[in-house]
Amino acid sequence: MNELFKLVKGDQSRLLRYGITYASIATSLVWIAFIQILRLDAISTYFPLFIFVDVTMMSFLLIGVAMMFEKQENALKTMLVTPINKHHYLASKIITTVVASLSSLLLLGVYGILFKGLSINYLGITGAVILASFVFSCIGVLFTYKSKDFTILLMWVMVMFFGFAIPTIFQMFGIITADWFNYLQYMNPTQAVYTVLSAAVMTVDQGELLISLGYLLLLSIILYYYVVKCFDRYSMQEFGGE
Repeated sequence: MNELFKLVKGDQSRLLRYGITYASIATSLVWIAFIQILRLDAISTYFPLFIFVDVTMMSFLLIGVAMMFEKQENALKTMLVTPINKHHYLASKIITTVVASLSSLLLLGVYGILFKGLSINYLGITGAVILASFVFSCIGVLFTYKSKDFTILLMWVMVMFFGFAIPTIFQMFGIITADWFNYLQYMNPTQAVYTVLSAAVMTVDQGELLISLGYLLLLSIILYYYVVKCFDRYSMQEFGGE
């Protein structure tokens, strides 16, 4: 546990050094500015959307960029020659990303509560953010394994955004309402995230909430299994292996 704590502390320091933490905070401030510019008085309807983008795409990008910077500095190669448990190494990356998502939630939540009369289920929204950020952090790690550079990583982020986030936003605003599309969305992890986030702010169908929670919990187990399983091959590539 002491080793994990040291790794998390080190990862947080690197995020500050790389400027990733400031970029994450800036994203939240952009949302706040957006709310002010549009003069949205009741933000309960839109609050899940603001958090949704942060815990999905930002979690994916944040953990990927952090690992890429670490790789470029040969920090990973240095750590691999030390007796670090791979579960601790990966858990540290995921925990750091989840903490960043919780920080964004805190910033947006405090603003909404103090200035926009936002009413939320604090425990529910916190649990939803942790679960969603965990799932998309794992997805980010898996795609980082497959990315040789930042350009490829950004390509994967765009694929995820247009392939998964955009359909959820379309459904959210009623742009696409076909039954086949709604059924297809049950397989979309971003839609599941939006559903569990919405449940902390407004009333949602209990059946859909249970399906979304179950889906995300199952995904978290499966994805972490593959994150750990594929790590050895990723680490071997650092030393010129296949």
